[in-house]
Amino acid sequence: MGFTPQEVNAMSMWQFLAALEGYIKANSPEDTGKLTESEKDEMADWIGI
Repeated sequence: MGFTPQEVNAMSMWQFLAALEGYIKANSPEDTGKLTESEKDEMADWIGI
């Protein structure tokens, strides 16, 4: 996460866990951005392929 050991020691447990949760959320995208097979089929039908 980029904190030094001294910074971690100076934090409360709440501060550390909040930083950890934010780090995980920022670095673990929920949506891969890829289409599912059904979405691909729907798009192909819409385009007329």
